[in-house]
Amino acid sequence: MPSSARNTSRVPSYFGWIDALRGVAAICVVIFHYHHFYLAEYDVLASVRATADFPYGAILGVVYDLGEEAVRLFWVISGFVFAHVYWSRDTTARDFAIARIARLYPLHFVTLLFVAILQIVSTTFAGHVQIFGNNDGWQFAQQVFLLNHVLGFAGEPSFNGPIWSVSAELFAYAVFLATLTLTKRNPLIGSLLLAVVSYVALSLRPDGFVIGQWALVCSVFFFAGSTCFAVYQQVHDKTAVMVATILALLGVAWVGHVTDSNNTVLLSLCCAIVLIVACMEKVTTHVRRGARFLGDISYSIYLVHVPIQMVILLLADLFFDATRSFADSYVTLPAYLIVSIWCAYVVNVRFEKPIGLWVRRRMRGAANVTG
Repeated sequence: MPSSARNTSRVPSYFGWIDALRGVAAICVVIFHYHHFYLAEYDVLASVRATADFPYGAILGVVYDLGEEAVRLFWVISGFVFAHVYWSRDTTARDFAIARIARLYPLHFVTLLFVAILQIVSTTFAGHVQIFGNNDGWQFAQQVFLLNHVLGFAGEPSFNGPIWSVSAELFAYAVFLATLTLTKRNPLIGSLLLAVVSYVALSLRPDGFVIGQWALVCSVFFFAGSTCFAVYQQVHDKTAVMVATILALLGVAWVGHVTDSNNTVLLSLCCAIVLIVACMEKVTTHVRRGARFLGDISYSIYLVHVPIQMVILLLADLFFDATRSFADSYVTLPAYLIVSIWCAYVVNVRFEKPIGLWVRRRMRGAANVTG
């Protein structure tokens, strides 16, 4: 019997707390990008205040400074969720690809076009672009096919910048699919081996290597996430072993902190957080509705919050003498979060879900016809 079949009857069919964690991670990235509101122009970083002087800086200083690292937590969560979903079912490369395209591409393509038009308008009427300046035709072509961080020639962030992490994740998806038979048969060893191989490849990667650096970084975190699920699958009902595992991860994070190994800290902490949150499923399942909401909007809020910022900055340039003083107001951050969450919800319900369903049906129908 494959190792993946062990204890599966007692593994939750849905991890509500993990879904909630994904939404919280997305909101951390939204808060981290608050500094964009201080940009007079995309390359004038001197206009950005110290984060301690941001609204609520005393409370949110860590998020303002380190919120971008929530992207790594995203990757660990993705590895955990993919293992949970695909180790317990049969799938084909076609079905896997259709699911990924329908989930990720429509919103990416629409926000890419929106930002491209917005940058043209800003350049024409305000004399400069907003937030990201690397917006040439080559970068646009890479982003159309989500290759900007899969391949090794990615430049500075461009257009709708946050999509870079999704591009990097495509490489992990491909490796996950290619090795699915291995990881289903030996979940823990297979996932751990893939994480180690990804780390070695990252360490040995020469300049100009065809695979992008961040694609390999993502792969390390992604397969660390699937390793976490393999651990959870095997020992979730053994409290002492699970506690020991989490404490060991926290210990490794402490050693990484002492030795100034930030990657060790981040990897260990992300894995510990995911395991802790997964174990919370045994405590209560009453978060399901709110968790599903946070999980549903996590991708949409990740992709819409920067375009929202660009619109606000463009309006400030055109109608309010290019002021950035609004960023100092204690009203701006909660208003920005409310608008971002509301827009993400509308986009998810009115566009992301129905268009994704339409794409899945069309692609499956076309595949059946050609088959």
